[in-house]
Amino acid sequence: MGPEQVQELGTEILAKGPDITSLERWTETGRPSGLVITFSSGARLWTGVTTAGATASEPSAAASAAPPLPALFDNAGKITAARAEQYLAAVFMAAHAPEITSAYGYSSSSSARHPGVGLYLAGGARAFLPFVYTAAPGKRPAARAFTIDAAF
Repeated sequence: MGPEQVQELGTEILAKGPDITSLERWTETGRPSGLVITFSSGARLWTGVTTAGATASEPSAAASAAPPLPALFDNAGKITAARAEQYLAAVFMAAHAPEITSAYGYSSSSSARHPGVGLYLAGGARAFLPFVYTAAPGKRPAARAFTIDAAF
């Protein structure tokens, strides 16, 4: 499954997520596939979409159970990157899509350098949705990629 197919699958699945009001495909130079997610608060998140072939360390082909949807917003009504990771991974798993065997937030790995969501796909391929930009309601994203707000 290539980035365009994952982009299409992500568009279908995430658009049905509670607290997600719109979802659009997004591209920029150097990132031919991505998604712009708008949450019910008006906050926006831009993700890239890339894929890789099967790896030796893939999880079993049986799909993992979908965790309950975690709270997206903190007590101040803001979203943090860690909350967005957990929430989006749970939305992917709740869809029970046969193409996805598991989903995880990058921060669950000790080697994570940037926030994002990873997917293990049927057949052993992987998809990566790194968070590229964030914007609080009514604000513009940072001019530099991977400059993620503490809360948005």
